Amino acid sequence: MNVTPIQEANWTVFAAMTESAGLKIFLADYRGRRVLWEGSLPYVTIDHQRQDVGPEDTSAEGHGPWWSPLGARSLFGDVRKASFRGGFELACDFATGPYRYTQLWRFHEDGRLSPWLVIHAGGVHEAHTYHPHWRFDFDVDGALDDAVEYWDGGRWTRIAEEGWFTATADRSPEGYVWRQIDFGSGASVNIRPQHREDAEVFAIRYREGEWPPFTPRAAAGDQTFPAGYAGAEPIDDEDVTLWYVAHVHRNDAFPFTAGPWIHVEGFGGR
Repeated sequence: MNVTPIQEANWTVFAAMTESAGLKIFLADYRGRRVLWEGSLPYVTIDHQRQDVGPEDTSAEGHGPWWSPLGARSLFGDVRKASFRGGFELACDFATGPYRYTQLWRFHEDGRLSPWLVIHAGGVHEAHTYHPHWRFDFDVDGALDDAVEYWDGGRWTRIAEEGWFTATADRSPEGYVWRQIDFGSGASVNIRPQHREDAEVFAIRYREGEWPPFTPRAAAGDQTFPAGYAGAEPIDDEDVTLWYVAHVHRNDAFPFTAGPWIHVEGFGGR
């Protein structure tokens, strides 16, 4: 674990390699104010569609989702830090069987944060879909007095209880789909998917004892993580975790970079 903070481009962050949730960022401050308690990549699941499946096929043969943990045992090389004009990035490579990934955390001096995953070519065959799951515990000026909203019908709409919210063509004038806002200070964390990315966000109340690999509260046959966590608990003024899930279909355009664009606003210096 890196107990020495990285201080650059208006950010102060800590980083640590986990056993199964990739490179974790924690205690991240922007301009001296807390933005992120913890962010990680708990799962990258893969569905392999069998190429010989037809409409009359009733076979129960499984084809996924498969999960290979990204962490210390699948790390390929070292974690790298590099500076660029207006910011810095942390990068690391993982190799799990036929799959290859590069995880990136990019921090910009204007408040942008880019937690990305480069998915390289590979897999058992061409017909497969990747589902990277990011988990963010944003603490916008503290864990409480926050609300989660999504852009709908030309305005921001409050999310009162746990739920699942897909990205649609409806965006704020700045291009964002979801946000977590602190009403005490007016500061916010704004989120949107990358261009052409199929993605969704799960807003889930934080629960004590959550730790990778984040076993879901779900009965056999129910939806998998993170949907297995989502119930109907209120999340207004509560500590909330946001799961960003992308769906990346293997095609000739690989390698593909998945993950959200995040921009913090209302964080003046102290």
